Amino acid sequence: MTQFCTSCGTQLSEEAVFCHKCGSRIELVKGVPTAFPREDIEAPAAPAAPVAPVPDYRPIHKRPRALGFGVGILFLVIVPIILIAVFGSINFTILGTLNFEYESLAITDVDLIVDNSVGTIDIFYDEGITNLFEADLVVRGRPGADIADAKNFGVYNLTLNSMVISFDSGNYQFFFWNKKAFTYDITIRINPIAEVDFNVDADTGTVTFTTNSIDNITMGHLILTSDTGRLDVDLDGSINTQIDELDLDTDTGRIEVDLGKNTTLGDSVVDITTDTGRVYLSYEDLIATTSTTWNIDSDTGGITLDIIQNYVAPSAYQATFNVETSTGSITVNFSFNTSIGYSFDASTDTGSITLPGPGDYYESPNHDTATNVYDFILDTNTGSVTAQEI
Repeated sequence: MTQFCTSCGTQLSEEAVFCHKCGSRIELVKGVPTAFPREDIEAPAAPAAPVAPVPDYRPIHKRPRALGFGVGILFLVIVPIILIAVFGSINFTILGTLNFEYESLAITDVDLIVDNSVGTIDIFYDEGITNLFEADLVVRGRPGADIADAKNFGVYNLTLNSMVISFDSGNYQFFFWNKKAFTYDITIRINPIAEVDFNVDADTGTVTFTTNSIDNITMGHLILTSDTGRLDVDLDGSINTQIDELDLDTDTGRIEVDLGKNTTLGDSVVDITTDTGRVYLSYEDLIATTSTTWNIDSDTGGITLDIIQNYVAPSAYQATFNVETSTGSITVNFSFNTSIGYSFDASTDTGSITLPGPGDYYESPNHDTATNVYDFILDTNTGSVTAQEI
């Protein structure tokens, strides 16, 4: 009788006791062959289904576009900085000092014109020199530069009775291969007998000017400018200095001005301005030959005025102070002769106002009848305004 394995369905012979395919034992139950799997014989594993071959997988990592731009910009910024630091403007060393002097005292009317791209300029009057004018220039240059290529002062006659002493450093060159690029720290000494018109400009650097407490100095215009650097004018201790024109300006840096005592000023408009930095102005008994408008301005920085005025001009005199800063406080410390009239007009967006009287406007009782009048217009966006008698 033909039988079949009930485990795997394989046809078996009548005599089969075990399934020759899966190994199960065969027994008859009520005439029906039944397969019982052998415990000691493992059933062969079913053949695995065919799987299509898969090519090698290599994940593709895309660099974020923003990161790529960032790295590129960083590269473009850092590499030039490194090059400049190693080869350029930072890698300057002192090459030596140049000297200049003008000995003759026959002509004392001098136009001093200085244009220095990078470096300090210190100017002072010196009673101890026998020359009319002296200067020392500390020269810095790149490795391999020759100080013989550096600039120095020059002189030429303007008229038979006047002359020009000038210095021009030329435009500053950042390229590291330029061995004729120099910076100069300049010290100027002037004999007090000289009558000098000053036109001094430092693109990057501080300018200091002092009379060294010497009296009776006469100068024409005093024009000092700096793009980046402070301006210091110190006439403290000097009496009877004469200035025909005063103009001080810097883009970034503080301005400090002490006009000393009994200084004569012939300028109708005085400009003292800085974009970023505080301003300080002081004088005692200024002698003005004409009514004067003072424009004192700082975009960012406080402004302080210290004014003592006991001298009263013999004729009508009007001084108007336009004092303005965007961010910073304004303080006026004053002492006036009782015959001088004065007023304060103050405004601020954020800050307090303190005047000799209440409110934001004050004028002295004799303001409308006085022949010598000082008017102050004080304005700040962010900061306090204070006017107080000392």
